[in-house]
Amino acid sequence: MQLLIGRNSLLKLVSIAQSVVPKKSTKPILTHLMLEANAKGLTISATDEELSFSGTTEAQIEIDGQTTVSAKDLYDVVRNFPAQPIELIYHADQGQLEIKSDRIEFRLHTLPSEEFPKWPELNPETSYQFPVDSLLEVVDRTIFAVSYEETRYYLGGVYFECEEGENLRAVATDGHRLALAESVPPENFTLNPGQILPRKLLNELRKTLDPKQGEAYIGFQDKRVLFQHGNHTLVSMLVEGSFPDYRQVVPKSPNIQCRVGRTELLDALRRISLLSPDKTGGVRFQVTPSLLRISSQHSGRGEASQEVEIREGGGEVEVGFNANYFVDALQVIETSDVLLEFTNHLSPCLLRPYYEVEEEDEKAKLPHLNVIMPMRL
Repeated sequence: MQLLIGRNSLLKLVSIAQSVVPKKSTKPILTHLMLEANAKGLTISATDEELSFSGTTEAQIEIDGQTTVSAKDLYDVVRNFPAQPIELIYHADQGQLEIKSDRIEFRLHTLPSEEFPKWPELNPETSYQFPVDSLLEVVDRTIFAVSYEETRYYLGGVYFECEEGENLRAVATDGHRLALAESVPPENFTLNPGQILPRKLLNELRKTLDPKQGEAYIGFQDKRVLFQHGNHTLVSMLVEGSFPDYRQVVPKSPNIQCRVGRTELLDALRRISLLSPDKTGGVRFQVTPSLLRISSQHSGRGEASQEVEIREGGGEVEVGFNANYFVDALQVIETSDVLLEFTNHLSPCLLRPYYEVEEEDEKAKLPHLNVIMPMRL
């Protein structure tokens, strides 16, 4: 194998591929990338046996061939090369990949390409073209609420469902908060029963997909999901298990509603949580008819408070929350104002965007909400 490729093109592809590689593995081959050179260009593949990535980029191919090389070593080497063409030469007799440019030369050890896991062959009977910007939007609005608890593996992804004639709905929860977002699906698209897409796959989609570049192909088959966008392909196992009935968590009829400025609330939470009890991010919300008072207290460091103007609504309730959960949600809300809805001091808070009257007909049809459970302070 011998080829010439632009340093930036190579670095971009290696950067995406190496993030799929597991940080630790009992199988050395899984820490490697597969490099294949042929008439299509240079294809780089990576897998952790649950998620697989393949991407192709243009290159001047002198000799076809393939090999594997350490993902970390290749990434570290290429990103430290100057921005000029790089030559890759595989020396099969020595088991080394030569990487050189101008006066720079590296030789990295390789493993036999035959050891690299075979690419899962998926040919879904039906695939759909999905607008990339819409897909990324619902992912961004939910992924932060995915659980990291290994014992609750069924919460380790975002749940997607779409009944016939309905919007695509994405939901994530870690048991302490819930994020929900909807998007208009492609024509004739259904996903019933729903499926749980793992966090790692969705993070890779955020790196791989460009919202300015049209649509991605999506297909489901044999407990796997396939995404294709341009010259990039991702195939992932779906998360097994039953996602909890999230509808039971969403407050049905809160009796206190407050409209506040999004940026003002976000800044106040970041500021006041500086003196929250260690690791909990706990702050106290005290709602009055005209003000929302946010306070925190640390037994060894002191206390802090700030008042946020209630622009509409108000009431009387006092309840504790994890400020970090509000910060995560507020960062992906785009409206100037938000609505906070409460029932009592033992009930969760419903946080959602506030749309002006002239926007409501268009945007309010696509729900985007967060449910945040209270905490004892």
